[in-house]
Amino acid sequence: MPADVSSLPGWRKSRRQVDPAQVRIPTQRITINIDRDIIAFFKTEALHGGPPYQVAINQSLRRYLQDRETTSEERVTRSLLAALDDPSVRRKILAIRAGRGGKARKLAAWPATAR
Repeated sequence: MPADVSSLPGWRKSRRQVDPAQVRIPTQRITINIDRDIIAFFKTEALHGGPPYQVAINQSLRRYLQDRETTSEERVTRSLLAALDDPSVRRKILAIRAGRGGKARKLAAWPATAR
């Protein structure tokens, strides 16, 4: 998706610009028991130029939860949304919505697996 979508139909310029890299999710200090070898692994990674070990552990936990939440339906949804970024797919959708062509043309615009 282009950085500035305000020129596209149905979009308007945001009131303020937010850099996603600058947005921080609030953290909470906790006490947790983690095996020594796990801590040693993350500390070693931090010493070799990785993020601080607590940040790396948090990132690993977040990645695990995101992977766990991803269902096949969500994967299909993401694939479809990615396909909508393809200009040729957008043209086909717009042609169908505009009513150009008969039913046969509308169905021919989509792959057989999508029918």
